Amino acid sequence: MRIGMNRLTGKDKNNRIHLLDIIRGILIIYVVYYHFMYDLNDILGHEIPYLYSDWFSTVRDCMSGSLIFISGISCNFSRSNLKRGVKTVAIALLLSVVTIAVMPSQTIIFGILHLLGTMMVIYGLCGYISGKKAVKREAFDKEKVYGRLIWMLVFLFMFVVCRDIYDGYIQLMYRRIPMPGFLYGGKNIFLYIMGFSQKLFSADYYPVIPWGFLFLSGAMGGYVLKSKKLPGFLYNNFCRPLAFIGRHTMIIYLAHQPVLFGVFMLIDKLF
Repeated sequence: MRIGMNRLTGKDKNNRIHLLDIIRGILIIYVVYYHFMYDLNDILGHEIPYLYSDWFSTVRDCMSGSLIFISGISCNFSRSNLKRGVKTVAIALLLSVVTIAVMPSQTIIFGILHLLGTMMVIYGLCGYISGKKAVKREAFDKEKVYGRLIWMLVFLFMFVVCRDIYDGYIQLMYRRIPMPGFLYGGKNIFLYIMGFSQKLFSADYYPVIPWGFLFLSGAMGGYVLKSKKLPGFLYNNFCRPLAFIGRHTMIIYLAHQPVLFGVFMLIDKLF
């Protein structure tokens, strides 16, 4: 039995929620798989018929959305979301520079890494503005739970309403409300980052609207997980390989594309 783990419950003394790591592990494996298929189809020219089908696009959005939601949850356990966000944004910008220099046709202007870093910074700044020290984890307070859950639902509702903002409208129940036309069709990078379609292209594109609302929904709902009296299975590390992968998602995310390209080049030379 690993040191620091309860023999009966499998619970770490530091109350780490291993289920989040395991889910992150599953999601990052999917990301690697998706980019493998994407590289074959869009870069190497081997057609993958289902890659842009409706059902697979739905799967992609669900998996990406889950990763964004869990990243929001994780903000509740970070010592400094502001510092973590700044580092993530810096890495994302470096990734943009590399794609522009190495493969301009696959330039990433504002991908999922840019989104996560930006939202971490926003969440961290909100912590400072509200008088909390972002360098310390906020203690769990039962009285705040209901308020956080309400905000979780509000942000989730905003995500659903703004889901089609890129296409020029928001969806309120069964009614489509068109957005002002001047927000669309230009070359304004800020509007593009916010979620309004422009004459720009990003190979990986996750704008602040609507995806930022999903991140904030996770950040609000994740507060409940700060309680140390949750069901034991949340703390149980029942799949160590996936948990390990889930703890190293950033490294895997940054390394997997160069590795895939290396594999493709090797296969091309051998066959």
